[in-house]
Amino acid sequence: MIPLNFTGGRVTHDDLSRLQDVAVARQTGLLKEDMLQVEFAGGLLLDVGWYPEFDATGGFRINVIKNYDWDRPVLVLTAHETAELVEKLDIAQNAINGELRNASLGGSTV
Repeated sequence: MIPLNFTGGRVTHDDLSRLQDVAVARQTGLLKEDMLQVEFAGGLLLDVGWYPEFDATGGFRINVIKNYDWDRPVLVLTAHETAELVEKLDIAQNAINGELRNASLGGSTV
């Protein structure tokens, strides 16, 4: 299972933790667009999906969304394997708990 830890966030949807730490090509039945959603203070949302769905040649897309504005994510990262995904999730969470949170509270911007 993929280790998930979101400090200060509330997981509202999680199919991502069902993935094993093996090649994603061996888990295509689990690779879908809606895999993980975590809500943070300040109207920030972390969203993870696989695009295109169920296609081993696709990839994870990690979006940070502010105030449910899905058309303009404030951060977009991609990954192709689970180890890379864990690294990118850390980057996204650090951004949410750092610069993005400050920006949403009226501080500096990213």
